[in-house]
Amino acid sequence: MKKIILFLFLFSNTIIYAQNVNGDTLSVEGKKILKVWGTHYERGYAAGYLFGDKIKEISENYFIGIFFGGNAYIYENTRIYFLDNFQIEEKYISETEGMIDGMIEANVVLFSDILGRDIDAHDILLSNAIVDLSALGELNTDFEFGCSSLSSWGGNTISDPELLGELVITRNMDWTPHPALLDNHLMVVHFPSETNEINWLSFTFPGFIGGLSSINENGLCAFMNMGNHNEHPNAFTYHPILLSIRNGIEIYDYDGNYEINPEDVQAAIEGNFQLSGSIIHTANHESGLVIECNNQNGIVARDDEDNTIIPNEHLATTNHFRKLYSPAGCSRYNNIADSLSANSDIDITRSWELLAGAAGVSSNIHTIQYVPSLNLIKWSTAEAGIPAYQIEPTIFNTVELFTYNTSANPHYFHDHSFLIVSPNPFNNSTNISFSLLKTTEVKLCIYNIKGHKIRTLLNEVLIQGNHSISWDGTDENGKKISSGIYFYTLKTIHNVYTKKVILLK
Repeated sequence: MKKIILFLFLFSNTIIYAQNVNGDTLSVEGKKILKVWGTHYERGYAAGYLFGDKIKEISENYFIGIFFGGNAYIYENTRIYFLDNFQIEEKYISETEGMIDGMIEANVVLFSDILGRDIDAHDILLSNAIVDLSALGELNTDFEFGCSSLSSWGGNTISDPELLGELVITRNMDWTPHPALLDNHLMVVHFPSETNEINWLSFTFPGFIGGLSSINENGLCAFMNMGNHNEHPNAFTYHPILLSIRNGIEIYDYDGNYEINPEDVQAAIEGNFQLSGSIIHTANHESGLVIECNNQNGIVARDDEDNTIIPNEHLATTNHFRKLYSPAGCSRYNNIADSLSANSDIDITRSWELLAGAAGVSSNIHTIQYVPSLNLIKWSTAEAGIPAYQIEPTIFNTVELFTYNTSANPHYFHDHSFLIVSPNPFNNSTNISFSLLKTTEVKLCIYNIKGHKIRTLLNEVLIQGNHSISWDGTDENGKKISSGIYFYTLKTIHNVYTKKVILLK
């Protein structure tokens, strides 16, 4: 297993431009990561400025060139259909307009040789409806939008000393490989400034802004799979499924029940009409939920109580509906069921290996594993001729992914000099002092070097001004912890700031 990457030490390459580009880039073991902050427009602008050439490459070579077969007539007619029948929120229009503006500022040539015109924000939005548009018969039917996933928790993971009954979810993202995708794997981490949105990240490609494979900082994840029934007899105003999923992940407590859980993703999808069939696997540290939807039959949710051939507290998805329609035969689903029936116990390693062996296919582009309770992400990306599940993953810590230099986003914190831990190193106790520009919710937690939470010191609304809280080196049970390096993470709705603290005895 590869060593966890500590962004606290790597994240020192802030890029400064004459224009206000709210974005930073870095590469970890060859994997590209983009961190963007601010409004939707500002985040789109940063993505367009920093990855504009890649956005153009995917739009021209993959989406228009391959998905539409390079046929400008079919493309333009589909674009008209999209503009007439899909309703997109103003925030996403603003984000893609920002993306185009950022590309222009970066001197990216927007002209498409296939279309004979410049690509614009509507073209970017159209590409984000790629899985919806696959329901239309005129498009490239050789494209595969597969995917599979497995979540396990409760009694099935209790014997793993790392999980102790908590959830692990592993996801294979299976799309037809294309050089434009294989050369442009990208993780985007969002730090929204909108008051109703929270930090989240996406495993994606430049220009794709939806929630294909997404996780928010509160431990809620959602992964989209294609369904096997794409009939669309009902004429509604549609919404791209990937943007519906993003709403459930990015909007704070989407369903308003004071909890951030899989029901938020379900509510975000229920609030819209879909064109194609989708199967969304969503989970937090407690349990999983599978949402099945299409244009013909609407939406249903299934949990482990709906399992038939899969035992106990597991949920599996492939590309076949199991509740919206009577289950159809699926070799991958049956392989997963057979493996779990033979041995229902799951640990972190077996979850990865079981899904690889039972459902791994040559079109596997991303394999992602997420353990919310451990702040653990494992991510593999495919190479030419080698599916992702066969490649050793890079390991990330979500606390570090959701950390960046707050001087770039002054909505809540003063400059970092107003965030002080003293004494440091410490023996008996230390004080963590900070200053807020405005009243906001604040959460202050201590984590060990592996990313395990040791203690929550603060979780409440604080008023504008100076604050200080002490920590005596104990865990949640009041027990003294061992000497070593720890991290404290101070969060508001929008900001995250992490610093190192050393305990000596």
